[in-house]
Formats: sequence, C-alpha cells, structure tokens
Amino acid sequence: MALWQGVSHAIRSLRRAPVFSAAVVLTLTIGIGSAAAIFAVLNAVLLRPLPYGHPDRLVGAWFDLPPVSLTHAQQSAATFHTFKKFAKTIENMALYDEESANVSDPDNRAQPERMLVTWATFDLFPLLEVSPIIGRPFTEAEDAPKGPRVALISEGLWRSRFGGDRGVLGKKLLVFGRPTEIIGVMPASFRFPSAATQLWVPRHLDPNDPYPGGFNHNAIARLKPGVSPEMAQRDFAAVLPRVVEVSPMVAPGVAMTMLLDQGKPVPKLIPLRDDIVGDISKTLWMVAATTVLVLLVTCANVANLLLVRADGRHRELSVRAALGAGRRRVLAHFFTESALLAAVSAVLGLGAAGIGIHLLVAAGPSEIPRLGEVQLDLSVVAFTAIVAAIVAVACSAIPAIRFMRSDALSGLRDGGRSGTAGSRRQRARGVLVAGQMALALVVLATSGLLLRSFQRLRAVHPGFNPDGVATLWLALPGIRYNGDSAIVRFYARLTERAAQLPGVKSVGLTSRLPLEMHGMNQNPIWVEGDASATTKIPPLGLYSTIDGGYFHAMGIPLIAGRTFDPIERQREGEAIIGQETAKTYFHDSTGKSALGRRFRTLPSGPWHTIVGVVGPVRDTSLSSPPTRTVFFPESVNRDTVDNQVTPTMAIVARTAGDGDVASVTRALQALIHEMDPTLPTFDVRSMRRTLDGSIARLTFTMTILGVAAAVTLVLGVIGLYGVIAYVVTLRTRELGVRIALGAQPRSVEAMVTRQGLMLSGVGIVVGLALVLIAARFVRSFLYEIAPADPIALGTSTGILLVCALAASWIPARRAARVNPTEALRAD
Repeated sequence: MALWQGVSHAIRSLRRAPVFSAAVVLTLTIGIGSAAAIFAVLNAVLLRPLPYGHPDRLVGAWFDLPPVSLTHAQQSAATFHTFKKFAKTIENMALYDEESANVSDPDNRAQPERMLVTWATFDLFPLLEVSPIIGRPFTEAEDAPKGPRVALISEGLWRSRFGGDRGVLGKKLLVFGRPTEIIGVMPASFRFPSAATQLWVPRHLDPNDPYPGGFNHNAIARLKPGVSPEMAQRDFAAVLPRVVEVSPMVAPGVAMTMLLDQGKPVPKLIPLRDDIVGDISKTLWMVAATTVLVLLVTCANVANLLLVRADGRHRELSVRAALGAGRRRVLAHFFTESALLAAVSAVLGLGAAGIGIHLLVAAGPSEIPRLGEVQLDLSVVAFTAIVAAIVAVACSAIPAIRFMRSDALSGLRDGGRSGTAGSRRQRARGVLVAGQMALALVVLATSGLLLRSFQRLRAVHPGFNPDGVATLWLALPGIRYNGDSAIVRFYARLTERAAQLPGVKSVGLTSRLPLEMHGMNQNPIWVEGDASATTKIPPLGLYSTIDGGYFHAMGIPLIAGRTFDPIERQREGEAIIGQETAKTYFHDSTGKSALGRRFRTLPSGPWHTIVGVVGPVRDTSLSSPPTRTVFFPESVNRDTVDNQVTPTMAIVARTAGDGDVASVTRALQALIHEMDPTLPTFDVRSMRRTLDGSIARLTFTMTILGVAAAVTLVLGVIGLYGVIAYVVTLRTRELGVRIALGAQPRSVEAMVTRQGLMLSGVGIVVGLALVLIAARFVRSFLYEIAPADPIALGTSTGILLVCALAASWIPARRAARVNPTEALRAD
C-alpha cells in the first residue's frame, strides 16, 4: 500500500511539471533507445553463440605465407587430406567454396536466377552438427568424383520457389546447367557460410588427383574436447611436412617440397566466431563505445534537470521534513520519480530501437556478418530494462546525495527563490555540464577525424574513371556453351551489339572489376631470365581476363605499348601488365623496358609476351597502394576439354553521363535476354556505386558517429543553457543590486557569459585529453590522418565553443536586462 502511495504521489508530482517530465522522457528515450539498438546488433553479431553444435570447438583453418606477405591463405586439397588423415587434435575437417551459379527449372516454369551456391565436402553438415529439416545431407558416395548431382536447398528457397511443399525431395533444378536432385532442406537458422547461400552441392574432390592445386579452398575443423586452437595449431604445424606423402606435386612442374621450402606456410586456426566476424568487431565496438558516451551525456543532462527541479523544490522538501517525513521517504520519492521517468523512456526507447535496428540493418555494410539475425528479442528487452534501472539510480543519486548533505529545514530559512545561490549549490551542476561538454568533444572530434579520412579517401584517384560506367555480370553454362569458341563467339556478338546501343560510348569485358572480391585470382609471376625465381616464390600478381575494349571503357590509361585486339581477333600468349608490375619486376615505371619481355604463371607453363603496360589501379582498396596486375586476353586458338577461356564475365559500358547509366543498364539486360533468355544477369551496379561500397564501412561508422556527435552536442548545449539560465534566475536579486549600484548591462552580460565559457573551457580541456586517449583506438579507421589532426581537433573545439557561447549569451542577455526595481521588489 505504501509503495502504491509513493508511486501515486510521484505521478501527481510529475504531472504538475509537464515540461520537465517531457524533457526528461525525450532525453532518456534518445539515450536508452540508441543503447538498445546497438546492443541488438552487438548481441546478434558478436555475443550470441553460433547456431551450431558446440560452436566453441569450431575453428577456421588457414595459412600465413610470410615469404609472399600473404595472410589468411586458404587450404589446398592436399593439406586438407593431410590434416584430416594425420592430425590428432581434431575430430573432423571439411572444405567449402562459395560460388554463384545460374539456377533454373528443367521445364522452364520459373525465370532463371543467379544464386549463391556453396560447394562442400560431405563432412560439413555432421561437423557443424546441423541436420536438414526435411531429407538428409550428402553421403560420402555423393561427394566422390563423378558422384551423383544432388543438392540441399535453404528454407527460404524452399518456401519461395516450391511454396513449402514437403514433396520437394526428388525434384530437380538445373544448377550450372546440369540436372541436380534436391535431397534436403536446411533450416532457416543455417546461414553457412553466409546468409545469402541458397544451395549446397558436393565438392567432388579427388583424393588421388596428382595435381591438387594451390591454396584455394576454405576449411573448417572441429577440435576434440579439451583441445585449444593453439594446441591444434602446433599439431597442424607438426603434421604439415607429411603433405609430401599425400601429394608429391602441386601442379605440373611445381613440387610440393618447393612450395613448402619457398612458401613456408604456417597453419593458423581461428575460433569460428572470430573468423566469421573478422575485423568488423572493431567497428561495432567503436559504435558501442560511442553509444555509451551518448548514454552518459543523457544521464548527465537528466541529472542536471533533476538537480534544478530539486533546488526549485527545496522549500517544499523542507516543509515535508518539518511535518515529519523522514529522509528515507524523501529519498524514496526521488528514486520513484526517476524510476517512472526511466520506465516510460524505456518503453518508448524500445520503439525507437525497433526503428533504429531497421535503419541499421538497411544501412549497414554488406560485409557485416550475421546482420540478418539482428532483432528486437527478449535479450534486448532485458538489456533495456537493466539500462533503465541503472539510469534511474544514477540520475536520482545526485539530487538525493545533495539532499542528504543539506540541512533538511534550510529551505524554510532561505529567503526564497531570489536569494543568491552559493557556490557549493552550483558546483554539482557545473561538474555535470563540464562533463557533458567533454564527452561531446570526444564524439565530435572522433567524428571529425573520420570525416577527414572520408574526404581523403574520396580524393584518392582509383586509377580508373568511375563516373558514367554501368556494369553487370553474366555466366555462360558449359552445357549450353560447350567449347571455348562458343563462349568467345557469344561475348564477341554481345560487345559488338552493346556498342551500338544508344548512350553507349565504349564497351569492355573483364573477369574481375576493381574493388570487388569476385574473380580474385592471385598467383606468382615467373619472369624469363630471373634466376632468383628458382630459389624463392616470386611476388604475387592479380590476374584478370579482358577484351580489347576494357581499358577504354574503364578509363584506365595505356602508358606503353598497345592494348589487345577485339575479342574475336585476340591472340593467345599476349599479356598486358600494370605499372606496379612493371616497377616490381622490371624496375621501370614507364613500362617501356617491359615490352616484349616474357613470363610464365607456372614454372613449366607456356610463355606470355608483354605487349602493353597500363596505369596503376587500386584494385583491392582505396586505402591500399596500387596492385600488381596482369591481364590476359579472352582468346581462343582451339577448343579445350576444360574450357580455358573465362565463362563468367562482367560487361562494362561507358555512357555519355551518370544520368544514362540506368537506361543503358536496362538496355544491356534486354539485349542479353534477347540473345539468350536463359541467362540471368547479376551484381548489376554502376562503378560509382562500387566505389562508394568500397568505403561503406567507414561511411557507416562516420554516419553513426556524426549522429551521436550531433545528439551529444545538442544535449551538452541544452545542459549548459539550462544551468546558466537557472543561475540567472537564482541571482536575479544580486544582478538587480549590481545594476542599481551602477554596473553596466554589458559588464553583467559579459560576467554571465564568462561563467558559461569557463564551464565549457574546463570541459574542452578534459575533452581534449580524452580525445587523445580515444584516438588511439580509431587509428585503424584513419587514412592519411593523424589521431591528433589539428584541423579535426581545432574545428571540433571551435564548433563547441561557438555553441557554448550561444548557450551562455542568451541567458546572459536576459540577465543584462534585469530591472533593479522589480528585482528588489520581488524579494
């Protein structure tokens, strides 16, 4: 009963102060809602266990190759079989590879689609301890070379394409142009290796292949109970030399012993959750830290409002004490009011968090893993309730402590609201305001550093002209385009007709676009006459296959030699290299000395003659130096059994302007459909969008911090304004006396303004010290910007000072207009 009376009294008290209550609820809603939204993301991506059996024992298996500066290299088929056979610290190991494929119905009932398909060894599903909801996983016989073509499909594909029909087992899809039987449906929670995967098919590795190839397969292992990744890593390192027993050769002319001696691969086992999340965790923790700062500023602002309200009610509280209300009852009243405000704010904050989560998921970079798992679940609700409780206690603590330290009856002896406020009475509010300004400067300066980095990255010339360039991908299935000449003929006709479309200035083809991971192919380059290549693995080059129009369409300059002929006349054995390749291998930035030189992609492979050198391109990242590149022609002299030409290509069309990109893209899609209605196009985007996507993570982080900086700045300024305005109210009598005794209004205005600037100055000094500490944690996000960048820090400080000046000057101006007669009469 007493509890309900306390709550009822607190509700009536808050209803009598609607402006105060609304201000507190709005402020807390911002802080609690942002904290809940970010926690939902952190929980889904970083904290929640992976949806596999005993996920703590799963590891990603990789290599470092120090001699070629390659980290996070994949497994080879040979090392996979070696570890699986000889390693004693693992229960099992599986390989998987992601690839997109054309998928259609054998009877053409549905439009062909481009889907993400995972090739996996049969061990994958029992290793992850996940079973299909319908059907069964692969068998070892189905994973054998030339085994039957079967597939597992995702629950999403099962519902969208087959309407959730439980009789889907036994039905067939055309995958890679070949009939493939559906044998099972995976649960919706199974998102391995990514949420976009819709099909899983057997890998069909041949353990007896005499040439198993290089490091080009992803791998996952399950550790035995009690085994740590470090223990397993040492086991792998000890077992690795036995790979020579499993596969003596890597490729024709490349012995496994040479690869071990020159590449010096070092096994690296990474807990699967860390492997999936990668370095995106740094971005998310940084966003979380920013949210904590926003929440702290929110609490400081609310505590200041509660202090002002408590000071204004000092006489009321003294009357209650005089009538017999104990200190404990008054303290309970403080907490009850704060708890009610926090509870209402938590409910509204959850609504705001739901909206925030939707926006974060929509705007988040595509490389953030598990982003599709973010939701407003019970854990987020529980977190919000805990935060609300902490906020209620924290915000009510300061006015409660103030009341405990004061004389309970002092309000009866005060001269009323126009008495001069003592320094002790204002100290707590001043400390809170200075703290708000310090935290606001931290977020503002960090946001400024990221903005400066963003500007620097946007100013980087990528080596090509992205404006007005449309791109889209297509893949020719081998069952319909049987033979190299069929593939080349199709692409020749496509580029010829595409060049005649309205708005198209030039057209090209490529197996890889800059700043995209699709089509990545890195291999060493053995240059003719380089004796050192016999004792060590040469530096890697990034290989691409193109036609003669690619460089013109992309705006990549030719600095020496010539480009390739049109695709139908391109000659095998020619190659074009990038300027960085010319500098690395021929020590000539002009490229002229590289012309006519020869190289191989394997020690015993055919020779390629360099006919041209093009300008440097930032292929992998705008923040990384230009890449060593090698370009081969999409040429055919004879048909081969395994199709030596590249069936999956991107068509690049330079248009008359950015406004023509969308119309040209539609025209290209219509042309491809006309030439072959069974070919789906995919990854359709402009090069400008690709360029923007390459810095999406920085843009995302900068946007979050920018919003946080604006919120903290506004809250800090409001807090400063509130304190100065309240000080003016309490000092009305004093200011009236000063003016009556001859003080000039300007001096009164300057005095009050100076008080606000002094509080801000203290906050700025503390904030700058905190910025220098925090800047060390954002160093990895910066590009060509020092953590103590004077422009970013100076601009942030200037913005804060200007806002502080405005927040102080407005109440100072009101103070200068105090009428002495009215001020003295009001006492």
